[in-house]
Amino acid sequence: MNLYALLSFVSFLLFFQAFYLSFFLLKKSKERTGIVLFSLSFSIYSFFSFLIQVSITIDQVYLFDRLASAGWTTFPVWTAWLLYLLSNSRDKGMWKGIWYLLFPLAVLSFIRYNIDPESIKQFFFRDEVVFNSINRQNPWFYIFVFYLFSAVFISVRLLVKWQRNLTKNRERRQVNAILIGTGVFVLASIITNLLFPFLGNTIIPSLAQVTALPMGVGLYLSVVNLRPQSFSSDVVSRLITNHLREFVFYFDQQEGIYSANRYCLENLRFNSYELMRMSPKKIFWDFQVIQEHSRKLRSNKVVPDISCKLFPRTGDPIPVILSMVRIDDYLGNYLGFVLLGLDLRQKERLQEEVAQRSRNEKKLMQIRQDLEVLVEKRTRELMEANERLKKEILERKRAEQQISSDLEEKVQLVKEIHHRVKNNIQIIISLTNMMGTHKDMDIEAREKVRRIAERIRSISSIHEEFYASPNLSRINFSDFIKNITGEIYANQGAGKNIIFRLNVGSEFLEIDQAIPCGIIYSELLTNALRHAFPPKDDTDGKPGYVGTINVEFYKRQDEFTLLISDNGIGLDGRSQNGKDGITGLGLVEILVKEHLKGSLTRRVTFGTSYILKFNN
Repeated sequence: MNLYALLSFVSFLLFFQAFYLSFFLLKKSKERTGIVLFSLSFSIYSFFSFLIQVSITIDQVYLFDRLASAGWTTFPVWTAWLLYLLSNSRDKGMWKGIWYLLFPLAVLSFIRYNIDPESIKQFFFRDEVVFNSINRQNPWFYIFVFYLFSAVFISVRLLVKWQRNLTKNRERRQVNAILIGTGVFVLASIITNLLFPFLGNTIIPSLAQVTALPMGVGLYLSVVNLRPQSFSSDVVSRLITNHLREFVFYFDQQEGIYSANRYCLENLRFNSYELMRMSPKKIFWDFQVIQEHSRKLRSNKVVPDISCKLFPRTGDPIPVILSMVRIDDYLGNYLGFVLLGLDLRQKERLQEEVAQRSRNEKKLMQIRQDLEVLVEKRTRELMEANERLKKEILERKRAEQQISSDLEEKVQLVKEIHHRVKNNIQIIISLTNMMGTHKDMDIEAREKVRRIAERIRSISSIHEEFYASPNLSRINFSDFIKNITGEIYANQGAGKNIIFRLNVGSEFLEIDQAIPCGIIYSELLTNALRHAFPPKDDTDGKPGYVGTINVEFYKRQDEFTLLISDNGIGLDGRSQNGKDGITGLGLVEILVKEHLKGSLTRRVTFGTSYILKFNN
């Protein structure tokens, strides 16, 4: 037996021991499955590597290596999977790489090698030691190398990410141990199992089964040492001393205070040194009872609980219930006793709270009874008020019907008044027209009479809009503009090619503002039709000449705006045609200032514009 066979057998014993301990001692988990498969694969690999080194013929070598391939083709994927489990990684890419890349490559390498062993490596003897060389012409060797390096990459990446996420030094040391063991294994395996066979050197045979021992030790320690640690006596003692919210006194054989927990020191307002030097009689009320019970406790007798009071440095006594516990050494010899004191202050507070709650419940019951009486009384009052309200509603409905009837009658009367006003205005218009046809009047006087008739007709149109409107207190002035524009154009714009552009919203005016505003609009529109555009005879040399009149009426922030603009010959051109518009403009200014309390602005640019503004 050569040295390499001995090393392989030692490796087999160690890995098989790890397999046995992991399988039978560890609790069932995925981590245990991972370490079992990892140890089993290296056990198989090491055992058959040992048989290879003690073989006599090449046929035996190939036979044992076929059996060993169950270990050396699978340990890379089991190693990567075990590290994935130990690191608690949530990296889906690593998980998919293990099961969808490494596992299929392991199965393919195992099947291919058992069908044709020489497709990957070839064995030969040199000085009674078995070496192997690499089949560099076959692609299956390079596929197996790719499989090995992929497993190394995934394993190292998992270890590095695991190390970055750790916070405890102990766990960092364990991960560093795995990293060092894995690094030694990878480096030594590349040299002995890949580099030397690839170069054809016969210095050292393949020893991956031996160089894997450091990595196996690190992995085994991680699985064992990373388990949750159980409670120890020191942990329990610290828990009682520092966190238990009850009184705990430790007494020695001479019935002196040996120690106490933090809750005692905080509530009694003594430090531990003062408490140990103080006589228990200064702390415990009727300490003689405690001494009598301690003597019974020495004789292993059962002692009852003791009602007692503790005296702090300052403040009121603290009521407690004391329980006695005997302390023995591991041989059963009496060492002292422990007094466990249940703090009754909280119990008394609870009793006081219960009594206060009982008193509050009685008060609430009395309040509830008073409320029931009050609700019953209030219900009767509400029922009486409801009856009175029903009577008032009936009376109000009768009054509303009477008011509605009176209102309808008044509406009809107002409509009748508007109708009669309109008829009277029509009579006035007829009389004015008759006056204009009188033989003693000249042409200028007849024109002025006709203008007066047109103004009166505007007032008649406004009354007609009021008569037709459902609301008699105001008029939709936008509808009035649309209606009166057509009438004025029919009377004043005959023979002129004019386009009207109306941009008017649905705005309402009261009659006191609608009448003067309607007269102003009629005057300004009539003035534009009469004087802004020349007749057809004056436009013969201008083909396609079209006159435009823009009308806008809108309301912004409680202010009305009426705009009338044209693209006519301008104010200077109008003054050359005569002085017919002077009287109308004077009337407009009077209506704007005295009736609408507004402002009128005139602009002469590419025609003439009038802007009327007045408040609602």
